[in-house]
Amino acid sequence: MTQRRSRLLLGVAVVVVLAASVLLTNVFPYRKILAQQQQVANAREQLEALQTENDRLEADAVALGSDSEVERLARENLGYVRPGELAYVVLEPPATQATQEVEPVEVPTETAPWYEGVWDFLTGKDLVGS
Repeated sequence: MTQRRSRLLLGVAVVVVLAASVLLTNVFPYRKILAQQQQVANAREQLEALQTENDRLEADAVALGSDSEVERLARENLGYVRPGELAYVVLEPPATQATQEVEPVEVPTETAPWYEGVWDFLTGKDLVGS
């Protein structure tokens, strides 16, 4: 009876060791791979946004090469006028006392369910942060 029990305990110990080794060799590196893939995807999105911004800035730089664009910007932003033209400045009316300050409402923060935390752990989202 004791020999049978010791064999059963040995079998359970072997299963636990195998399960732990599977977790250590498969799940944790998998999390890092998923996290790195998410970081690459985020970097690609950021690169695309920067390329779009760069294209817009290049178009602005080309437009600044023309005299009409420089004149338009000088008139809009700096208030420049040509000799003989009249410049008008329109002032906003002063603010009235009727405006009341509104106190901000505190919005309760919701915590994610426990299973979302487990899923984020398994997929590596907790390593990336988004």
